[in-house]
Amino acid sequence: MSPLSNFWPVLAGHAFQQTALIGMVPVLALALGLHESEIGLAVAIGLVTAGVALPFVSLLGGRVVVLAGLGGLLLANLALLYLIGTGAQGLGAELALVMLALIRSVQGVSAAGLILVAQTQGVAQKDSQRGLGIVQSMGSVGRIFSAALIGPLLMLSPLAPLLPAALGAAISLGMSRGRLAPCLRASIRPPKLTAFRVTVLTQIAVGASQIGLAPLILDRLDADPMRSAGYAGLCLAAANLGLFLSLRLLVQRVDQQGARIAGLLLVLAAACVPLADQLLVFFVLSFVIGGSTGLLFTLNLSEIMTRKDYAQLQVTGWNGAIQIASLAGGVASGSALMALSPAAPFAIVALSGAALAFAPPSTQRT
Repeated sequence: MSPLSNFWPVLAGHAFQQTALIGMVPVLALALGLHESEIGLAVAIGLVTAGVALPFVSLLGGRVVVLAGLGGLLLANLALLYLIGTGAQGLGAELALVMLALIRSVQGVSAAGLILVAQTQGVAQKDSQRGLGIVQSMGSVGRIFSAALIGPLLMLSPLAPLLPAALGAAISLGMSRGRLAPCLRASIRPPKLTAFRVTVLTQIAVGASQIGLAPLILDRLDADPMRSAGYAGLCLAAANLGLFLSLRLLVQRVDQQGARIAGLLLVLAAACVPLADQLLVFFVLSFVIGGSTGLLFTLNLSEIMTRKDYAQLQVTGWNGAIQIASLAGGVASGSALMALSPAAPFAIVALSGAALAFAPPSTQRT
């Protein structure tokens, strides 16, 4: 059995829940007696906590991070099920918000730590690009299924979309018994910030495209807000399908010229999205954006994690922190430009793609 196999259930389950929570914001607000903006605040706190903690996680050592991450995720997911299932009965709105923010913080740090260990394990494989591609594709499986199943699951119960995360953590915890964890770099020193330029550009593009998708569909397809949200969910599933296929089929075969082509495809897709007037076109372009950004991100991460001059530096932790910050920056800048035009956020995507095509990541192998 592959040493990466025990990460599949937990990372796919966590990604399933992360995607489901986006569509469940009104449901969670109703269940907990909170405003939708307060639910968003709790989610944001979880992301910020994970981003701040990531560079320091490796200091705990691989085995501790794996067991603490799996245990923390399992307990946090069970606590979330209890909180939503009881409707925060007996708790005031303020305490319910604090509890939700605490749960999201534990989930964020635990999942981020597990991803860090999984990436280290992936790079240690015979083909580092292929191993890292497998790790990076794990979450996309959960996101694809979540986008397709959240509606039917919510019809069964508000708790149903939350169950895969708890189940995945429990399965991975059982599979990890007796397995050795990889050694993590006991350092918090980052490499030069220029090493993360691809991380910044790809995640800004992802954030801007995600925040701009539903409003543009609403404008271009003349759909009502509910249908637009549903269509956007399908397009996000297509983006994750593109990411999954590019990382499983292409990442180990692509050279630097191929990386340059991926950047050009990102520019082309971003330029075509504002002109789209059919759902199928949005679907295909989302597929290309997801595949291109995922491929470029993974090629860069593989290269900087295997560089000899970075061997004593903390790469994965800082990469994760910068990834979260850049994604937030993409969402913020895309939201700001949306006031000009529903298509404006995709100008950020096109500019990011152009920069990546001009200076693509290295594809050096180990």
